Amino acid sequence: FRCVTSRLRHPLRHAATFARGAPRMGAVVPATLAAAGIGAFLVPNGKVTQAQQVKRVAVYGGAFDPPTNSHMTCASEIVHSGCADEVWLVPCGPRPDKPKLKTPALDRYCMCQVAVNTVFSPEFPIRVSDIDTRREMAAFTYDLLCSLRDAHPGVQFTFVIGSDWLQPGTSIADWTSLNHKWKPGMPESEKYIVTGDKLLREFEFLVIPRPGYDVPRTKADPTGLKAFGPRLQWMKMPEDFHFIEGNLSSTEIRTRTRVETCKGGNLQTIEGLIPPGVLSYIRRQELYYK
Repeated sequence: FRCVTSRLRHPLRHAATFARGAPRMGAVVPATLAAAGIGAFLVPNGKVTQAQQVKRVAVYGGAFDPPTNSHMTCASEIVHSGCADEVWLVPCGPRPDKPKLKTPALDRYCMCQVAVNTVFSPEFPIRVSDIDTRREMAAFTYDLLCSLRDAHPGVQFTFVIGSDWLQPGTSIADWTSLNHKWKPGMPESEKYIVTGDKLLREFEFLVIPRPGYDVPRTKADPTGLKAFGPRLQWMKMPEDFHFIEGNLSSTEIRTRTRVETCKGGNLQTIEGLIPPGVLSYIRRQELYYK
């Protein structure tokens, strides 16, 4: 297992902070700049300017308990859409607020690594980050994205959400973060602060359409997304391509595993629904057996 995952053990640490710039037609690119992967182009005043293309990384967070074929399909379709240059799967750390999430963060991270390294070729731009699984408690979304932004100033991070987050009764603007100024003895009501407004102002959102969760559109708002924030966009596939959807639930995988193992089965009911390496990991670690 160590050999399989060592290549991507620290994907964030090795992520490039710039990409090759494209020179304008007729521009002369100095050999030194070309060798460094930085393009140059002529501007009207005749001066040569370096142009660096910002890398766009889609942050695909979740419990991944376990990662399924649908997770892999969604991640790959984000790449295929051209809406991001890379996709980083970010399994969440421990969630005390979700008692049903009993699988250790390390196991979920390892399963994501196994899935990505066995489903995709080495060149395909999908990575796994351990930035959250190394924490004692999962970071709130705004805090997580701020940590990524601080660690990688040359990267534009986009947070991936499903259209189910844009339904009546849900509001990203109400999302909270831990108040780092809070100390024991202070009122519990001050332990968390609302940061959803800053989240919407400072970061991009890529919205994945989910079956049964439509967003109303109007003439004034053809996308239907302006009502939720200024930096939301739908994931759109290139012309002649159709988005391949998957609605496979990790909950169903856990349920089938528990039911079948109670009957002495060998998990044939989840064959083909999760990457084979993940299936082997579940069997070796006896995850979801009880």
